[in-house]
Amino acid sequence: MADELTPNELAALGHWSTFGQKGEPPNSRVLSSECKAKPFVAPVTSPWNQMVPWDEISKVLNGFRAKAMEDKWVVYADGPDAQGRAVVHMCRSWTGHKMLELKLQLPTEDDGPFVNGDAWFTEISWESSQERYRNQTEAGAKELAKQVCKWCMDVSLP
Repeated sequence: MADELTPNELAALGHWSTFGQKGEPPNSRVLSSECKAKPFVAPVTSPWNQMVPWDEISKVLNGFRAKAMEDKWVVYADGPDAQGRAVVHMCRSWTGHKMLELKLQLPTEDDGPFVNGDAWFTEISWESSQERYRNQTEAGAKELAKQVCKWCMDVSLP
């Protein structure tokens, strides 16, 4: 049948449905007040040992601002604090439902000042109550976070 989608077209449609149009990193930091974030209902948390290259840290901390209906995510960060700890929040843009939360550790000296070097996501939490994500696995949540970083903020995680 001529109107059936090919497997590649179906995959592209599924990707667009989850991630929306390709994002552009914002010129200024996204603030929590720009996302009417709703707290987790049923979070699941796991440790994560994911490196964030030094040259990508500022993009992660700046987040992602939804500019159009086709943008599916809003990303903002709290921190870092004096010990280099930050929390990255990934929310659906229309509903404000928090889907992912990533703990980020920036490199610091023993007495606190930031230093050049790679950062690390040390923990990931994801929402397990939303219909679409109810059966989310730890591996799936980590892949979703990587895809949001890449697609929305142009952040490449190894």
